Amino acid sequence: MIDERDVYLAERMRQSSGQSAVAVVGAGHVAGMLRVLADPPRADLSELEAIPDSTPWLKWIGWAIPVLILGALAVIGVMKGAEAFRDNLAFWILANGVPSAIGAAVALAHPLTVLSAFLAAPLTSLTPVIGAGYVTAFVQTYLQPPLVGELRGVSEDASSWRGWFSNRLLRIFLVFLLSTLGSVIGTWVGGAEIFTNLFSSG
Repeated sequence: MIDERDVYLAERMRQSSGQSAVAVVGAGHVAGMLRVLADPPRADLSELEAIPDSTPWLKWIGWAIPVLILGALAVIGVMKGAEAFRDNLAFWILANGVPSAIGAAVALAHPLTVLSAFLAAPLTSLTPVIGAGYVTAFVQTYLQPPLVGELRGVSEDASSWRGWFSNRLLRIFLVFLLSTLGSVIGTWVGGAEIFTNLFSSG
């Protein structure tokens, strides 16, 4: 993806009007763009500009799990009563919320971020649009935003475990990853329990 962006940016510079052009790009693109500019021009960028066709089945898969979970809960409620419905719903909330909150806590997140992980995971697990990690990362960023010095030293801090926990920016990434992992685990554990109860005779 980076190589393609280097090609696209460099070729668009070539196609710009005027005798000279100034481009402000990220440092990661400079070397690649210079290599492209040293090569003969490419007249056709249509391949890079083409938007690939979306795959509808991926969207169906993304919505399949929440639909199955909610459907199973509804069937349990109809067939086995309100108490069974409440028990399975409570298990789903705990199975998602607790591992996600533990993940945030392991990342040394702010206490309110840990609470947001517990509250968000049972809901975000039922939609492919947003995950628990997005919620916790936002809350963590709001409560403990990175300092300028931490942004400058992120490369050095990323080279050690201690740096990942002491640098606020890196800790946001940890919060995102670990709370997401907890939510994923909870989805499978909670889903397995609900479907086991759905097909059990008890």
